Amino acid sequence: MLVRVLASLLFLVLLWWLLRLALGLRQAKLDREGARVAEEARGRQVVAELPPSGSETLFLLEDGPRFCWGSETLDKADIAGARLLLNGGVLQEFESGPARLPPLDPPREFEGGELWEVVVYRRSGGRARIACGTLREGVSREIAGRAFAAIRSAAP
Repeated sequence: MLVRVLASLLFLVLLWWLLRLALGLRQAKLDREGARVAEEARGRQVVAELPPSGSETLFLLEDGPRFCWGSETLDKADIAGARLLLNGGVLQEFESGPARLPPLDPPREFEGGELWEVVVYRRSGGRARIACGTLREGVSREIAGRAFAAIRSAAP
């Protein structure tokens, strides 16, 4: 009898934990959708949802003459070129105008995963990195592809 009571109690605790997990995931999805709607209501176009750097939702936004993500901004007129990188290797690149892209940095030590990122080179000097994720599900590849395509089409 005691074993059945303990098993039932354990089962109820497990069900409660699963319910809280499911409700938490649902609430996170609603929060992300609400943040997207709020950005679009401000007149910004959401290019891609970037992997979060904590608890906040992070979007790559096209806002008229510039792109923004997190605290970073990039003027479209300042784009000299960009590279789409997978683990530090170039998959795609483009140059805008007579500018030549600088040589690549040596790739980082391979850690066994996929690190997708877009590096944008500025006419004014310097570069901006858009971290697109490390997931192996293809979501990071899609995010990086959308970000690269938006930057390429907006370059002067």
